Amino acid sequence: MKWNAHPMRVNFDIHKVAGFVAAVFLVFTFFTGFCWNLGEFTYPLIYAATFSQDQAADPVSKPISGLAPLKLVEQMKTAQAMLPEASLQSIDFPAKPENALRFRFKLPQEKFESGNSNVYLDQYSGQVLRVNNALKSSLGDRILNSFTPLHYGTFGGLSTRILYVFVGFSPLILFITGFVMYRHRYQEKLSATIR
Repeated sequence: MKWNAHPMRVNFDIHKVAGFVAAVFLVFTFFTGFCWNLGEFTYPLIYAATFSQDQAADPVSKPISGLAPLKLVEQMKTAQAMLPEASLQSIDFPAKPENALRFRFKLPQEKFESGNSNVYLDQYSGQVLRVNNALKSSLGDRILNSFTPLHYGTFGGLSTRILYVFVGFSPLILFITGFVMYRHRYQEKLSATIR
């Protein structure tokens, strides 16, 4: 950036730098969003490329006729016993009778704010269907777990969140600086034609 140069040069530098910086982070956002939206294709590819076991599909409950799901308090005790040192972050309630009850935990050593450790329980029997300990995840799972902080800019704390806000404004900056460049060139051509 040459701040003491001609205003058109400064405008060009702002356009160039904003485009370059934004492109890096927009690639992260695009790639992670693309993988989420086409997970049925991209997740198996990631697991295959990393030689990891595919755990993208959620476990399922076995509905028992005439039996209601277990009480949440009982389920929470079972889930917490699987990861006793972890703190509960959220609960995903089943939308369908065959869905499992999912508890999201954060282990003390985990870096991601919301945690990536999960316990899946059968909502009728209370059986533990799967435990995902983020500290023992496969390479494929670690890559998939990194998508959320990359997509939302939470991987570096407050500094990257602020940076992502400015990246969000980059299309506006590019539009304005691009329009200024276009207008300047148009006026130069117009004045050359008049001469």
